Amino acid sequence: MAENDEAREASYRAMLTQVTVDKLADMIIWLDEHGRYVFVNPATTRLLGYSAEELAGLHVWDIDPHFDEARWREHWAEVLARKSFRLETVNRSRDGVDIPIEVTVNLVEYEGRRFNCSIVRDITERKRFEAELRALNDRIYRLSVTDALTGLANRRHFDIQLDAESRRQRQWDRPLSLILADVDAFKAYNDAHGHVDGDLALQRVAAALQAAVAVPGATVARYGGEEFACILPGTSHAQALAVAEQARLAVAALGIAHAHSDVAPHVTASLGVLTVDGAQPHTPDALLRLADGALYRAKREGRNRVVGVSVGVKA
Repeated sequence: MAENDEAREASYRAMLTQVTVDKLADMIIWLDEHGRYVFVNPATTRLLGYSAEELAGLHVWDIDPHFDEARWREHWAEVLARKSFRLETVNRSRDGVDIPIEVTVNLVEYEGRRFNCSIVRDITERKRFEAELRALNDRIYRLSVTDALTGLANRRHFDIQLDAESRRQRQWDRPLSLILADVDAFKAYNDAHGHVDGDLALQRVAAALQAAVAVPGATVARYGGEEFACILPGTSHAQALAVAEQARLAVAALGIAHAHSDVAPHVTASLGVLTVDGAQPHTPDALLRLADGALYRAKREGRNRVVGVSVGVKA
């Protein structure tokens, strides 16, 4: 009687195991040491579109574009060493669709043979959610560092970059240049044309400055109101003066009519250029004061011009 009870219990457990394997939404895949498919459950055939018989004639690298025979040998050595672990990869369905998957690898030894018994989960929705979350975070970050009107970096981002670049300048002993630009007589323009046209003018000026400052690693920012600022890492004083002059000409070339300017019949800009070199430390505030001094001279000397100052620049 006891033996019959044990037999019924064993049969019941076997039935539950089979139902679990058949009904499980996750894929169950057995692979031998050569990467061949030995057993798959119905979830595998549903997801990949292959029959169990077709998969029995394939290897991992026929289904997973990230694997080849060499990669499988490395993987099998890792299975033997670690016994159980997780990884993410891709399976390509019969229709050519790449499906992101999470694989829980398990080393199983049975009747003297070793197998990779994996529980494989389709993580398409998780990957989609992660991508949407990254895109949202990227958008939030861009909004946090971007001036809404001009699309340039905002003052907050400029301050962070200036602090970082001033530290790098001292550490790497390379020149650092800074340009401050001010739209000449902009209050008079706003008073005459209104804030809508004033905003449009600032947008055009910002685009012209961005295009003119073609220096690798440069930061072009709206500093405040009608003022703009550019950080030029690794840029010599002569190069920075040339960039500033190009920017001045680009603003003038916009040809934005400005009948109320005492400088020119169109919108112009004054620019101050600072270059520091050598190991002498300069705080961001000190750099801004020096650049602002050069900008003040440009405005005092008639506007629509570039004035530069250099500190510690090597001959």
